Amino acid sequence: MTTYSSSYMGPQWKIAQVELDPETREPAATVMEPTELAGPTAYWPDGTTSYLLHFRGGTVTSWTVADEADTAVRALEAVRAGERIAPDTLRAYIRGVRRLETRMTALKEELLLLAREPGPNGRARLTFREIGEELRQHHSTVAERHQRIVDGDPAQWRNWLTQHTARAGLYSNGGELPRTPELPREHETEVYESQEEAGKVLARCRCGWSGQAGTNTIIASRQGKAHEDQPEA
Repeated sequence: MTTYSSSYMGPQWKIAQVELDPETREPAATVMEPTELAGPTAYWPDGTTSYLLHFRGGTVTSWTVADEADTAVRALEAVRAGERIAPDTLRAYIRGVRRLETRMTALKEELLLLAREPGPNGRARLTFREIGEELRQHHSTVAERHQRIVDGDPAQWRNWLTQHTARAGLYSNGGELPRTPELPREHETEVYESQEEAGKVLARCRCGWSGQAGTNTIIASRQGKAHEDQPEA
């Protein structure tokens, strides 16, 4: 087991492999400490290396990918070492790598969608040609896949990836497409309660203009709209 010091005060936690007390499940004895630390990487006396992944807890998605990535790394090491992998372990490796592959496909295609969504200037963040260069695919192939997703053919694990996020309702099941962000207008008014006269309201604009205080919100709103239409009046 790997544990971290509770007295963390710096950029690197103290890391060690420990044995747990079988009754209390608390660290009982230190088995091994790393010989060297380099950021998130730890080098151990037995010749192994560990890498600390940083992600926000509380969501199933990050934990799942980290666990399956660990399985893939162990499978990679077993293959390179020429191990005689037991059938049950081999099945677990194949299952973990397959799941990780499908989740990465969902993530890759979500990044494709993000890249084609409008940025602050109203244009797509990346062109299909730029995306194709990174994916090592022809831009027409990328554009065709993007269109199929928009038409309702998302990656198998997209719902898993976007669950409990604002993106869950986009693209699939009749969901909306992302809209071009609206630039803030110089003259935009709202009706507020007057701070100087109790019980009265007035329209204020982001440019600093204020209308006349009154008791009728409809009249105040009309004053604001008139200011938006003719701010110099």
